[in-house]
Amino acid sequence: MGLKVSEIWRMQATGGPRTDWKAERDKVDLAGVVTALLGPAPGRRGEHGRRIWCRCPFHDDANPSFCVDPGKPWWRCYGCDEHGDAVSLVMKLRDVTFREAVAYLTGGGSLPAGSTPRPARPSKRTRSVEEGRTPLQNASRPEPSGMAPEATSALIEAASARLWTSDGASALSYLTGPARGLKPETIRAAKLGVTPPLDLPGKPSGIVVPWFCGAAPVLVKFRQPKPNRPKYREVFRDRAGLSGIYPGPEAIRPGRPIIVVEGEFDALLLGQELGELAAVVTLGCASIRPTPEVLGAMLVAASWFIATDSDVAGDKAASSWPASARRIRPPEPYNDWTEVKADGVDLGRWWREVLTGIDRPALFTWPELERQRWAEPTDADEPPNVLADEPSPD
Repeated sequence: MGLKVSEIWRMQATGGPRTDWKAERDKVDLAGVVTALLGPAPGRRGEHGRRIWCRCPFHDDANPSFCVDPGKPWWRCYGCDEHGDAVSLVMKLRDVTFREAVAYLTGGGSLPAGSTPRPARPSKRTRSVEEGRTPLQNASRPEPSGMAPEATSALIEAASARLWTSDGASALSYLTGPARGLKPETIRAAKLGVTPPLDLPGKPSGIVVPWFCGAAPVLVKFRQPKPNRPKYREVFRDRAGLSGIYPGPEAIRPGRPIIVVEGEFDALLLGQELGELAAVVTLGCASIRPTPEVLGAMLVAASWFIATDSDVAGDKAASSWPASARRIRPPEPYNDWTEVKADGVDLGRWWREVLTGIDRPALFTWPELERQRWAEPTDADEPPNVLADEPSPD
């Protein structure tokens, strides 16, 4: 039986019968291909699973971010966002045609002599870095919403200065007192401030909480005083610069645990108390779900702890994270971390025990209780001497 006209045309056009790559792709050992092309996988700091991590050939990759999940036909670099299957990898690395790459992978040919790697076309993520934007930014740059960027920067500076004057005394007392428990150096580093009502719809006012990308503000919200509503009011957002992580992706360190809390004040408090023990971040509030970009930025962390509040909203937020993340609630009877701090619990010690594997650390240790200062008894505290007024026996 002769060949169909379409088959004859295909052989003449391509030099031979076409291989159905989709049918062959699942048969190819992608991990073996990667090892053959890139060498033995060095692994990634803080990553102990089954996935293979190599240094990406398409960008300067200090901590290997080129990932292959054995048994799956896809690879991805979480540093520059290049991705594809085995044939795309061969084409990118050896500057060959699709047909040549398929033939090599299916055993029907070898790579042309002298084929050399070619630079990959810059991805959206790579172009963002080259243009001075963070890796989590979108390639397109939508216009900021709310206040003008210049006015926003001026607002932050003025509000930060006002906080340390008599006009900001009430807000500063709120931030440093039991309600928030923040130290002055923490407040200054975060550039928190306070502002009177602005000439904007609703006359927003209150404590100013800015987010930054480098030195540039990308989001500004107010924590408004009672009875103003809503409690948090956003006045500026630069979607192109916003990473989705507060205080910023740079807070996440390779090989160090990461703790995710509900809001900015919680992140500042735990970050202050834990120091170098872990990175403490927030997505902004309990209702915000982690995006693939956020999850990708967190891959360098050794382990993930979801420490949202002990309520329905906190539990719902925690359920949206990968199953490998460990849920840590504020210890009973507290609802959030500021309550724990306000009651005198050493959060640094408590979390240090959690990070070493203790499920339920004690709220207080005996040495901590011994250091508590109890007031000396006074005469007014002594019980009355009821016998003093009784007549002496005869």
